[in-house]
Amino acid sequence: MRMFLLSSICATVFAGWTHVHAMQAAGAAQQPELTAVKVEFVPGEKTLFFDDFSDMAPGDAPARFKVRGPAIELRVGEGIRQLTALQNGSLFPNITSLPKNFTYEAEVQFETPRNARTALILYGSNKEALIWWVNAAPMPSQLILAVKNHTEELARKAIKVDWSQPARLALWVQNGRVRAYINGERHADANQVELPAIDRVEILSSLGGAGQAVGYRSVRFAESTPDFSQVISASGRYVSHGILFDTGSDRLKPESAAVIQTVARGLEANPSLKLLIEGHTDSVGNADQNLDLSRRRAEAVKTVLVSQFKVDASRLASAGLGATKPIDSNDTPMGRSQNRRVEFVKQ
Repeated sequence: MRMFLLSSICATVFAGWTHVHAMQAAGAAQQPELTAVKVEFVPGEKTLFFDDFSDMAPGDAPARFKVRGPAIELRVGEGIRQLTALQNGSLFPNITSLPKNFTYEAEVQFETPRNARTALILYGSNKEALIWWVNAAPMPSQLILAVKNHTEELARKAIKVDWSQPARLALWVQNGRVRAYINGERHADANQVELPAIDRVEILSSLGGAGQAVGYRSVRFAESTPDFSQVISASGRYVSHGILFDTGSDRLKPESAAVIQTVARGLEANPSLKLLIEGHTDSVGNADQNLDLSRRRAEAVKTVLVSQFKVDASRLASAGLGATKPIDSNDTPMGRSQNRRVEFVKQ
């Protein structure tokens, strides 16, 4: 009888253990395989400018841009807000300077492109210092990166992009190296590029023919920071805005791979390092739901580091703080973008 009870207890414990680990495995399986994702772009951490037009009303002028050229319109629907150019024109973000090392990100939607272009133009002392053209066309599309009023071309490449979907454009300027990305893929990489101090920024829309449009869903400029190991060693805290999730979900986006891979390398290089992973949200929505979401997101990062990057789970802890620890105002799109973050705290 005792043997029967012992066997029953063991079977129950084993079944419970198996169930828990099956649940953990299932949770891990829901995340993209980030070890294999070749995304190297790391967004700058200190936001200098951000707008997703979330506080702009249809018919208003965009408060954070100076508009030059034909009128630009805000399109709203199905959870999307998009500043749309229907004719050639320019947007000048309210930026008076950029640091030596910075990143630029824009989510852009081309509509029926035949010969539609967007360009980022950086100026120093009223002279064009760098221009990055992205020309959306059925085939071939083209990317051009040039400096000094086009007198020196850094890169020119035919590219294949599905323009029916929003495109993530990113530029990374770091210590004289200029890299350009579309949807996480590096298409240009030039080094020993000397740029003057940047004091003006232009985002140009150029449409070669009627019936086309360029829509901007978000624009962000940020200052680049040293890598994870340097920051965590110096300050004990690493703040990341580059770990992204599906809306309202704890599922990581593949473009989060670069930051998480950097953290994993830092942990591997320093076997004694232990981290608390904190999830933070903005204040939009229900506070309790935000708290739960931030907890699940922090746990998702921990789970991926353990299950995919083989980090010892005893070295990691996670916590969700919701909107309780803002680092900026929640009254503006830029402030809210700053508050949506993941932090790694040295223990």
